[in-house]
Amino acid sequence: MVFQAQKLLIQYLVLMITIFLFLINPCATIKFNTDNFSRMNSQKSLILKGNATISGSFIQLTPDAVNKWGRVIYPEPLHLWNKKLGKVTSFNTNFSFIINSHGKDTYSDGLTFFLSTLEFPEPNTMATDGTHLGILSNDQMNDEKFKAANYKFVAVEFDTFRNDPWDPHAPVREHVGININNITSQRKQWFAGKEEELGFVLSMDDEFERGGPQKFSYNELVYATNNFAEENKLGEGGFGGVYKGYLRDLNSYVAIKRVSGESTQGIKEYASEVKSISRLRHRNLVQLIGWCHEKKDLLLIYELMSNGSLESQLFRGKSLLTWVARYNIARGLASALLYLHEEWEQCVLHRDIKSSNVMLDSDLNAKLGDFGLARLVDHRKGSQTTALAGTLGYLAPECVISGRTSKESDVYSFGVVALEIACGRKPIEPMAKQDEISMIVWVWELYGTGNILKAADPRLCGDFDEKIMERLMVVGLWCTHPDYIVRPSIRKAIHVLDFEAALPILEPKMPVATYITPPILASSSSADTSKNHQSESFSHGSYTCSSLSTTYSIASTST
Repeated sequence: MVFQAQKLLIQYLVLMITIFLFLINPCATIKFNTDNFSRMNSQKSLILKGNATISGSFIQLTPDAVNKWGRVIYPEPLHLWNKKLGKVTSFNTNFSFIINSHGKDTYSDGLTFFLSTLEFPEPNTMATDGTHLGILSNDQMNDEKFKAANYKFVAVEFDTFRNDPWDPHAPVREHVGININNITSQRKQWFAGKEEELGFVLSMDDEFERGGPQKFSYNELVYATNNFAEENKLGEGGFGGVYKGYLRDLNSYVAIKRVSGESTQGIKEYASEVKSISRLRHRNLVQLIGWCHEKKDLLLIYELMSNGSLESQLFRGKSLLTWVARYNIARGLASALLYLHEEWEQCVLHRDIKSSNVMLDSDLNAKLGDFGLARLVDHRKGSQTTALAGTLGYLAPECVISGRTSKESDVYSFGVVALEIACGRKPIEPMAKQDEISMIVWVWELYGTGNILKAADPRLCGDFDEKIMERLMVVGLWCTHPDYIVRPSIRKAIHVLDFEAALPILEPKMPVATYITPPILASSSSADTSKNHQSESFSHGSYTCSSLSTTYSIASTST
């Protein structure tokens, strides 16, 4: 219950919606995308209820007054349930909105996006309590006839005020929740107007497409790993360990990545990995087999790479990687990156390519893994604004300066790994001679003097094709050029590796970068332009939902 009647939080609701509805009949697809509601309203595509009005190209759900509600309905019936086949159709919607508190640090309740039938009633008074977020009113909640009507709805709420009757376990203010047939959230997650993995938190199951990774029970994974026994531990990451396990149903050994649910950063990486890799299919990517999140643990199940990582084989392997194996590994990694950058439906920025994330199967085929820092971006856009991500030594210089990642920064990391493969040494060797501490600086110096093959791994004892070795090294330098504009796309790099293009001619001395950082791309998850509610804030979210409901609506109240 809101005890103080404050001025309206949601003065202007700027809303951009995209809905993709894939029906059971593939010929009956519904899709709309709008950022101009005036045009949509003139086409009779919207129904406005309560205090909702069209303000220019935007929707204003409520006026600048207390105890008001507004609702906007997209009335076209959506065929979400096929009774004959017994199937529910999923859809995906993305939306952007602005919450403007007019400089106040106290404000009202929030808004919801909900699905129901066209017969779903509106609040029966124009002065409705804000605790119900424009879905219902107090007297309806307590009316026995209304309860008996058994109206069905599902809503995603952006709740900016905790009301004890409905949110007893929610934070003091902001949270996101899913409401099913009542306003008590079935699931909740705190948010602060900054980047959050809402799609993961709210609807994990829908991150995986049919035929993709399957859900495992926690007990299955405990049994598979002998209760995560230390002798089954394959390695330790920043947010948990990786264990070897045997799944009887699959009759195969797997690698199980365990992330602590207590770690906020670990949860974000887990969510990112799920979103990034669950739908990716390529011979040079580690395959995600399944997942589990129970008992405050988040677990991902991968195919087991019997030869471990490239890093372990290069520097701790029992036997030396041959030149043929090395070149195939470099070529396989390039193929994986080409798929991520250009061949999948979205561009995937891996953001943490390094030798320890390149896994090797029983035939020493390269498979890129660990998508915990990955991000999905539009193919038409070049880079993404984000917090600094990656590993020093593999991190492009512009990332250190600006914190932005791009295709070019992924290519830089690939170039570092290519040089590691050729030289048999790590990017930074603190105990080496002064001019050899940095692998890139050292190889570039040898390139400038015409002696680049002197950088080849001495353990190979010259047992390699010199022309191919030269190509791998020069491509490695090209990809690690200090100026991101000069770096090739991964496709161009592959053309050179495959002798389909001439070797690039690089500067004899390693240049000092003078560049403008790549163009900004707002994060596809969310952005925060305010750390408090005393100024305008921007939020962006997405969720995937299956429902029997047939109307897509937006509702809000002021209190």
